[in-house]
Amino acid sequence: MYTIKQDKTNVTVTVSIDGKEWKDAEQKVYETTKGKFNVIGFRKGHAPKKVIEKQYGENVFFDDTLDYFLRTTMNEVLAKDPNLEPLSYPKTAIQSLNADGGVEFTLEFEIMPDFKLCKYTGLDFTKRSIKVTDEDIEHELDHLRQDSAKFNEVDRASKLGDSVVIDFVGSVDGEEFEGGRAEDYPLTLGSHSFIDNFEDQLVGKKKGETVKVEVTFPNEYPAENLAGKKADFFVTIKNVREKTLPKIDDKFISDATEYETLEEYKNHVSKHIQYMKEQEADTALKSDILKYVIENTEMLVPQSLIDYEVERDIHEIQEACKQYNMPLDTYLSAVGTTMEEIKDESAKRAVRGIKGRYIIRKIIEENKITASDEEIEEKLKELPPMRHSHAHEGADEDRIYAENSVVLDKVYQLLIDKNNIKEEEEKKATEKTSVKTAKASAEKKTTAKAGAKSATSKSSEKKSSTSSSKSAEKTTTKKTTKK
Repeated sequence: MYTIKQDKTNVTVTVSIDGKEWKDAEQKVYETTKGKFNVIGFRKGHAPKKVIEKQYGENVFFDDTLDYFLRTTMNEVLAKDPNLEPLSYPKTAIQSLNADGGVEFTLEFEIMPDFKLCKYTGLDFTKRSIKVTDEDIEHELDHLRQDSAKFNEVDRASKLGDSVVIDFVGSVDGEEFEGGRAEDYPLTLGSHSFIDNFEDQLVGKKKGETVKVEVTFPNEYPAENLAGKKADFFVTIKNVREKTLPKIDDKFISDATEYETLEEYKNHVSKHIQYMKEQEADTALKSDILKYVIENTEMLVPQSLIDYEVERDIHEIQEACKQYNMPLDTYLSAVGTTMEEIKDESAKRAVRGIKGRYIIRKIIEENKITASDEEIEEKLKELPPMRHSHAHEGADEDRIYAENSVVLDKVYQLLIDKNNIKEEEEKKATEKTSVKTAKASAEKKTTAKAGAKSATSKSSEKKSSTSSSKSAEKTTTKKTTKK
């Protein structure tokens, strides 16, 4: 027998088991577990219950019997109310042990409270409509020219834009440091790939010269023994090479690409840029609509879900620091933040992501969105061959992934079809997509990731991702985990 007490995010199930029920269940547990006990004088699995209890203790079957009632009770509770979805495995607490051998205990678990979606149809949104410009095409042509540039050795002093081949040895306080020596190192002057004004001090130098370069490592440099320190590098110029860019014409295009003429290549580039811009515009529109629904839907997010996401983010940062052999304090200093600020931003990001997942699920339920077998098979074909091969052990996971992808695509298409989408004017095409009905704030996850490159290289890099849209790509079907 059990009773249920429920508030917005917590459920407490109080279970009362009388002596006879407990003994019957304990006997079942004995029958299913007796094979794991080694008892002298008996074949494994043939020792009587009382003998096992005498050797291993009278409560040897208690935990398994309690777990039996936990599982049977939870199955019954969830069968009666399928809308109850535990967010984690229930916590068990013994309340009393009765004189007749019965037990009273509680099961506590968190649930996601029900919520009402804000109005998400009939709204006005703006989609970027960016046409391909001559500047876009010229930018791609310049990339092709740069990739095809030739460097010819010249007998003159170096200048910005030249490539020099150098040997160097670095030292701090007269002591050479690890990573501060290299030979035949190619360096483009003006590329800013080395710290401070290292490259500037090599301008105006000729082949064969040895130059003393004086620099200061950044305060946030990953290697603590170098951060903020002054360093001397003795650099030998082994040669100076001038960069020569090819002329863009039909012959160059024919030699460098699969196209015969410059005009053909421009048409190809134009179509490619147009496709990429359309993809970016679609992604931005979907993100804006979802952000609007997230910001305008009231939802009480259980703290345990937030805590889990925060702990995972912190763990990822700690593991990254270990990978690059960087103390956590150095990382925090490099990105200009504190652990409390990281936790605060992580918690905010977690709330957005969790809301996004449950909003997507709610839209699926309200609109009865499903994926047919044919649609799933078509989506599976889009996966890499090794991934969607039914011969490999992840085939079931791939099918779930494909099903969720189809359903998620339909959710976004519904959000687009059910709202008023206006294309942005070209002159505003470089601005952020706007939402007329509400101002959706730009929210970005920024995770700084730094690693030591060479001792003279800049070494702080950041990665950014938008959390709400990525969260929506997680599994959209409801699952309940039972032990």
